Amino acid sequence: MKKVRKLLLNTVCAAMLSAGASAHADIKVGVVLPLTGPLASLGNDVNRGFELARDLVNEKGGVAGEKVVLLTTDVPGSNEAASQAMRLINRDGVKVLVGSYASSISFAASQVAERNGVIYVEQGAVADDITRRGFKNLFRFIYPASELGKGSAQYATDVILPKLGVPLDKARVAILNEDSSYGSAVADGARKWLKEKGVQIVDESSYSYKTTDLSSLVQRLKSSNPDVIVACSYTPDGILFWRQAREANLNVKALIGNGGAHNIPDFAEALGDDVNGVFNAGTSAYFNDAGLTPEAAALFKVFHERYEQKFGRKPSAHSAMGFNAMWVLLSDVLPAAGGVDPDKVRQAFLALDKPVGSTIVGWGVKFDPKTGENTRAFPMVDQWQGRQIRTIWPAEFGVTEKITYPLPAWGQRQNVGQ
Repeated sequence: MKKVRKLLLNTVCAAMLSAGASAHADIKVGVVLPLTGPLASLGNDVNRGFELARDLVNEKGGVAGEKVVLLTTDVPGSNEAASQAMRLINRDGVKVLVGSYASSISFAASQVAERNGVIYVEQGAVADDITRRGFKNLFRFIYPASELGKGSAQYATDVILPKLGVPLDKARVAILNEDSSYGSAVADGARKWLKEKGVQIVDESSYSYKTTDLSSLVQRLKSSNPDVIVACSYTPDGILFWRQAREANLNVKALIGNGGAHNIPDFAEALGDDVNGVFNAGTSAYFNDAGLTPEAAALFKVFHERYEQKFGRKPSAHSAMGFNAMWVLLSDVLPAAGGVDPDKVRQAFLALDKPVGSTIVGWGVKFDPKTGENTRAFPMVDQWQGRQIRTIWPAEFGVTEKITYPLPAWGQRQNVGQ
């Protein structure tokens, strides 16, 4: 009887160990994103891109035959970033974290990851200081904010102002930015370029993205009378500014947005035809894919089709960038690493060498081992020079080469870009 009991006990233990091993065999990736609060619009856009990449990879058999599971935590702001990243590491045992699109969240969460020997993958937070700390386990797919700001200002000096017939020494440009490390770095990059080119900066204004009133800044801009505004905002504040600019009848010859509000459906849905003609210096989810490799072009098509099927809406640029980072992680990096061991994942990241045009957003992938910066990402204003947002939402989402100079007055933008 004792032998039977021992045999049964051993069988049960073996079954439990087997079940436990199976339960923990999944490839776990921690996700740190703002899904509620003032940053939630873009955070959820990014998350949809993450989820679609996971789905497509799992349909192909996962990573090394194991299912990919995303452990997603809501981080509304920087105050929660460190504690939530620590929870994923300590409670859930994740070895790879992916976030976070918001620079303040990325800065805090990646510091926790580095301190604990965990890989941190940043898909869209652009603040320069994120990659200036010498972290060995941090890898950022997107370009730095100062380069985005510089690209916006360069587009103004090299394309817009000449088209308007305004000499650089006579031009009047204003810079408007939310005041986090993201917006400040974008403004700094734009400022340096404009000063180098001898362009007069007639106004520089910054504000908290949590604000509920930008009317005083709108009045300042009316008084300074700029030809061009270079703006950097998140979604709610970007919508608020353009709405209050319309109410105050602030007219400018051109507005150049830097990601954030100006390349997502929410901006156009909130303002209708009055967004037509706004330039965007960041990535668009919809652009001419002729420059992509055949493999990337095929994935680009699948991404758009499956995204609309799954979520019932068109993807934003942030959805595309989220998808891109998660896809490369799950399709290239983790298979090469054979799993999620941080040392092996780090080596797999450093070994990546994807040419420009090999991802759905047009970038290549090659990481600087000292900074973790993707040296083959760049502001899309340089690649898609001469394009502007033309959207009559939700029926259309696209870019056009039919540029209208200057930006028509409010209420006269129905046919801009057609």
